[in-house]
Amino acid sequence: MAGSSNLSIFDEMLWEKKITEPDWYIHFLREARHLEKNSDKKSLDKFRKDSRHFFEKQLQEGNIALGQTGPNLDAERKPVDTIVIHHTSHKPGYRLSYLNAVQMLVIYAPYFTNPTVTGEESLKGQPLWSGHFRNGQQVFWGYHWLMRMNGTFEKLLNDEQLGWHAGNWKINRRSVGICLDNDYEGQDPTKAVLKELAEHIKRFYPGVKMENIIGHCEAREGTTCPGTHFLDTWKSELIKYLV
Repeated sequence: MAGSSNLSIFDEMLWEKKITEPDWYIHFLREARHLEKNSDKKSLDKFRKDSRHFFEKQLQEGNIALGQTGPNLDAERKPVDTIVIHHTSHKPGYRLSYLNAVQMLVIYAPYFTNPTVTGEESLKGQPLWSGHFRNGQQVFWGYHWLMRMNGTFEKLLNDEQLGWHAGNWKINRRSVGICLDNDYEGQDPTKAVLKELAEHIKRFYPGVKMENIIGHCEAREGTTCPGTHFLDTWKSELIKYLV
């Protein structure tokens, strides 16, 4: 198995060859899961960091075997009636190219390894395909918006595109994901951030009901995203600015 002789090392030379194979991601996930079971946190963190930087670079250079065509994965998209708030859980300045690589590895790769929607079983082992493109290159972002800490918003997916962000297919079909570019596990968003977020929601999604503005933790059990104190502290403050 690639890299198993030293679990903390991501073998770039080996993976430069493997990423040209259509099912490279199945082998990558197998190695990653082996590492999760057989290594300490320091080794796992190093493997994740090294592999994600590698895939960021390879995606930018167009070296990875990706699908040239595929099914319309947006076919089940519904009108937007829900907003799901996320955070990057990193310090501000998250690169879009890095986010693209991370979400390819943690969202699309696992699904194509084990498709769960009836009728999509044939996707297993096929080249990864999102059907979403930016500047002629396929992208794998799960969010629709990324909010920077200076109050600006970067559009990642169009509203008619289905983002795989909530960990809940029913919610994904009818929601947009807005991700805050910061780590809110040990701190809460400032009032200025919440006011800008509220203004953005009112401008682009005025028809969404207050009760349908939720955190990732309300869509998927087991996560604290968009932050430890979202439910008991700053969700109510966000709603206050939306009124």
